[in-house]
Amino acid sequence: MTNLLLVCSLLFLSACSFASGADSGTEYHPLIIAHRGASELEPEHTFASYDRAIKDDADYIEIDLRETKDGELIAMHDEDVNRTTDGEGFVRDLTLDYIESLDAGDGQKVPTLRSIASHYKNKVKYYIETRSNVDGKITMEDQLLQILKENKIHDDNVIIQSFDEASLVKIHDQDPDIQLVRLLRKKEIQELTPERLNEISEFAFAIGTYAGSTDKDLVKMAHDNGLDIHTYYYDDEKELAEKMFGLKVDGTFTNDPKYARETMDPSK
Repeated sequence: MTNLLLVCSLLFLSACSFASGADSGTEYHPLIIAHRGASELEPEHTFASYDRAIKDDADYIEIDLRETKDGELIAMHDEDVNRTTDGEGFVRDLTLDYIESLDAGDGQKVPTLRSIASHYKNKVKYYIETRSNVDGKITMEDQLLQILKENKIHDDNVIIQSFDEASLVKIHDQDPDIQLVRLLRKKEIQELTPERLNEISEFAFAIGTYAGSTDKDLVKMAHDNGLDIHTYYYDDEKELAEKMFGLKVDGTFTNDPKYARETMDPSK
């Protein structure tokens, strides 16, 4: 009888140990991507915003790229400087000298990609967005890769996203080790099929979707086809963030990394 109890006890302990191991193996750690830096707290796309994001434990800082009149890559989301600086005009019509003379908020300046990479090197991870120019041409990829190379930025410290598939394919052809994310518009999400996801997986490791268009079926379809899914917001992060973490998305953008971490894990 004693031996039987001992065997049962050992089996019980073994089962508990196995369950504990399974739980630890399924811990949820999505990427926290600082949207234009900690843009809710500091002027977007400035060193102040990036520094705050790093301080608040973001996994990546997002950098939107725009090309100036004289061909320099700057961190700017909008096609013009009107909203985020004290200047006016389309980025494509303005020189770097002019843009660098502007106030991007609280005395901050608009940084170039070159200055960002030179400043942080491999101390941070970069989540960079490329886009085609006004004529629909892709022109920034060569310079982007050159800047990363000049600053010896490791491929595993970089993710590049784009709505422009040609941009991602061009980057993949030149450096297949950089992780790429195919951003999807609402209509593309509505028309998404496993076959299309399989095509995307040929060059990208993830898709990027608007949180309001993301549900459990979309997450499952992405995962079933070997793709991660990262979600972005408009002005509705605080309405949708908890839902996204509940869906177990693999990464999410945030204007406030500290808020995102506390929402993901209220014990933090």
